[in-house]
Amino acid sequence: MKSVADVYVKLQDKEFFDNQFKEIHWNKNILFINPQLSGRHFYKYILPYITMYEFSAWATAVTSIDKYKPNKEYEPIKIPLHSVQILWADYIVFPFVFDDLTESYENIRKINPNINIVFNVDFNFYELPKNHPLQKEFNERNAIENIEKNIYNSDLSFVTNNKLTDIILDKLKELSETKFKGQESYVSVGTLPLLVDEEIILENIETEIKELSIEEQKNLRIGIVATNYTWDDLLSYKESFNKVQIEFGEKVKFFLIGFDGIDHFSKKSCFPEGFKIEHMKKTTFNETSENYNKYLEAGLFKVPLMVIDAFPYNIILRDGDNGIVLNKKDDIIDKIRFFLENKPELTRIGNNAYNSVIENFSFNEKNVEIIDNIYGVDYETENAE
Repeated sequence: MKSVADVYVKLQDKEFFDNQFKEIHWNKNILFINPQLSGRHFYKYILPYITMYEFSAWATAVTSIDKYKPNKEYEPIKIPLHSVQILWADYIVFPFVFDDLTESYENIRKINPNINIVFNVDFNFYELPKNHPLQKEFNERNAIENIEKNIYNSDLSFVTNNKLTDIILDKLKELSETKFKGQESYVSVGTLPLLVDEEIILENIETEIKELSIEEQKNLRIGIVATNYTWDDLLSYKESFNKVQIEFGEKVKFFLIGFDGIDHFSKKSCFPEGFKIEHMKKTTFNETSENYNKYLEAGLFKVPLMVIDAFPYNIILRDGDNGIVLNKKDDIIDKIRFFLENKPELTRIGNNAYNSVIENFSFNEKNVEIIDNIYGVDYETENAE
C-alpha cells in the first residue's frame, strides 16, 4: 500500500513519476493537480489517489504534492502539464483556485477533446465574511468572477455540501442568462463523499498517547479545532469560555488545535479523557461551506466531537449517541458539568462515533463504487437533455 510520505518523496523521482502514466486502466485514468498536505486536500485528492488505485477502480496520477501552506493555500500555482499526461487522463482534477483557468481549460481540450475537467470549490465564496483573512486577496484577484468561470467551463464541479450545491446551481441558471449568455455549458455540480481509510491514516500519523498523571486524569481536556479562518467563531464563545473557567477552574483544560498548521490527527495525545469542539457558530457561510471531516478525524480516535446544532454536522451527529450537539452557546457549561461527573459517557460516545465512521464512511467496495459512479456519469449528455 502506498503511504502519503512515500508518495511525497517518490514523486521527486522521474521514473516513479513517469510510471504513473504507463498504466491505461480499462475504467478511468484520473489525474490530480498539485494537492497540498492539508486535511481538506487529504480527503478530496490524496486519499482517492491512493485508495481508488488500491481497489483497482482507477489508474491514478498526481502532478506533485505540495506542503501545507497556512494562509497561502490559494496562492497562484503554475504546474507544467505535458501532452502525454493530458492524453492519458480521462479526468483532470483541479483544486480550488482564485485564478481564471479559462486558457488552461482551452489548451487542455485542444490536446484531449474527450477529457473531463473537474473543478473543486472549498467554501461559499459568495458569503465570505468581511473580516475573513482571505478577503483582501479575494478582492484583489477578482476571485468571484474567476471562480464562476472555472465552474461554468468545467465538466464537473465538486462543492463542500448539498446546501452549497443548491446555491451554485441557482447562480449558474442566472449566469447563463446574463454573464454567460450564449455560451454553452454542460457542467454538473455536486458533492463528493468524504471517506477514510483507517490503515492509511494510521500509517501516516503519530499514534502514541501521552500518559497522563493522576492529577491530569481528573481534568476534562477539551480541544478547540480552529484556525485563523475561524477566529471570529472562536471569539464569539469568549463569554462562554470565561463562564466555564469561573465555574470549573482547573478542572477543565482547553487546547487550541489548528493555528500551527499541524494536522489534527497528530494532536490525538491531547485528548484522553476529553472531547473536541468544532463548527462553533451557526452562520450562512459555515452552513454552506463546512463538511464533516472533523467528525471523521475525531471518530477514528474515539474522541467525541461537540458542535453547534447546524448543518452539516447536525445531520450526522446525534446528541448523546455519536456526538455532542449544542442548541445554544451556553449549553457548553451544562455539557461540561455533566461530563465532569460522568466521564465514562465520553468513552461510550467516542466508541459510537468510531463505529459510525468505520461502518458508514470507510473506503470499501460499496463506497468505491459510489465514488466511481459520481465520476462516471455522461455529463454532457445528461445536461444537454
